[in-house]
Amino acid sequence: MKAIVYTSNAGSTKEYAEMLSAKTGIAAYDFSAGKIPENAEVIYFGWVMGGDIQGISKARERFGELKAVVAVGMMVSEKTKAEVSAKNFVSEPFFYLPGEFNISKLKGMYKMMMNMMLRMMKGKVRESGDPDDKRALELFENGFNGVKEENLSELVEFIGG
Repeated sequence: MKAIVYTSNAGSTKEYAEMLSAKTGIAAYDFSAGKIPENAEVIYFGWVMGGDIQGISKARERFGELKAVVAVGMMVSEKTKAEVSAKNFVSEPFFYLPGEFNISKLKGMYKMMMNMMLRMMKGKVRESGDPDDKRALELFENGFNGVKEENLSELVEFIGG
């Protein structure tokens, strides 16, 4: 039996997990809810912060080897995908999906951290003028929503749905 298990902060990881569930008929579970069937083949969805896939270590402790790992983050590129995969020791099939970033949806320490990062980025852009830094600053200031059902096509094909 397969199960989709997710950890979400601002909602885009949950949204993808629920979209995949609707497309494949595989039940989706919030990892923190704890009602996941034993011995399930877990497709794990985690949001990315600072290159770390949130909750992946706990998911591996609880479920052992994962059927697949899906990271949801703001900065999606082949380079970022490779860096996140390496940093999190992902040996399973790995998918990286564009999420959403809206500083107003964040809570607690994450909101405080992102506000501090935003101030630092503004200073960096003033100093460097780098176009990539400018683009990242635009995303932080204006928000970004890359959550789209079509982003799941490769994962759906992998699952066989």
